[in-house]
Amino acid sequence: MSKWFRRSAVSTAVLAIVLSLVTSACVTVQGSGTAGPASAVVAPSGLATATPVPASTPSGLTPTSSASITPPTAGTSPAADDPWAVPFLSRPASPPIWKKRGCDGIVIEGLSFQDLGPDVEAIHLEKCHGVTIRANDFARVAQGITIVDSTDVKVEWNRYLDILGPHAREEGVHRANFVQLVEVTGGDIAHNKGKGGDTEDIVSLFHSGGTRDSPFVVEYNQFEGDDWSSGSGSGIALGDAASAWSIARYNTLLNPGQVGIFIAGGTNHSIIGNIVFGAQRARSNVGIYVWNQSDSRCAGNEVSDNRVSWTTQAGLRNGSWNAKNCGPITGWKSNDWDAKIDPATLKVTL
Repeated sequence: MSKWFRRSAVSTAVLAIVLSLVTSACVTVQGSGTAGPASAVVAPSGLATATPVPASTPSGLTPTSSASITPPTAGTSPAADDPWAVPFLSRPASPPIWKKRGCDGIVIEGLSFQDLGPDVEAIHLEKCHGVTIRANDFARVAQGITIVDSTDVKVEWNRYLDILGPHAREEGVHRANFVQLVEVTGGDIAHNKGKGGDTEDIVSLFHSGGTRDSPFVVEYNQFEGDDWSSGSGSGIALGDAASAWSIARYNTLLNPGQVGIFIAGGTNHSIIGNIVFGAQRARSNVGIYVWNQSDSRCAGNEVSDNRVSWTTQAGLRNGSWNAKNCGPITGWKSNDWDAKIDPATLKVTL
């Protein structure tokens, strides 16, 4: 489980904003959607500033819908025009991107972030509305994406290799997650894949979620862990610090952390139709749990139709745990907590 620390200082490197205008990559900064010129952006000396363009969806990248979704086959993309066909890390290299306010409608697309240095987040955005982070590659970074106090956030079709962390928490430093959301309302994290690194939570929704009509959705992602050492980390974390209306569905997780997916509090969260495998290893704990770790009400949650195969560090089968402090959980008996899963089918290729 991630513990969020407010930033006490921002390194000069993280303040760099690269805006490269090339055929296959762009970072677009637009206004709030009203008519008129786009927001002005000043790039560091020697860096080009991109001409703002409409934040359109590339051919074949249909925006995620929350209805009528068929679970994926592990290792395949449901899109006809697959952005993963672009060789990993072949996209133009970018230094870190950091933006606070003035970032409504921002699109960060088609870039590679790699080897940025200790404790450097690749992308850090605060107080933004209408964020799109799409079809980027991340390799050997302390943390991939951090988004704070923002709304309508889409993180889609990205890849990562080795989130370095380390997972140990340090005041003022954000690291060890692929995606960390804090106080975010609305959006999705979808069709991403990655593997490796000393992760805490691969995806963490800290006091973040959606609404009844528009829940925050984490879906169709493929994650594989190998080098993690945290005794508190996970693949997907919902309800951390309490929140409401988030869904984790149709994801495949292979050895993602000491826990596969969890709900740590709040209301109306759902874990549906995921495939979760955890091999016996140090600190391995449980596949899916529901446990209110906040002082707020926890109720109205669903855990259904998941297939889980999980072995603890002691060699015991442990697919699930219900702490029974969140009230009745819809669908609990519909899950296969001791599923026959071939881990080879969940391997992530980049």
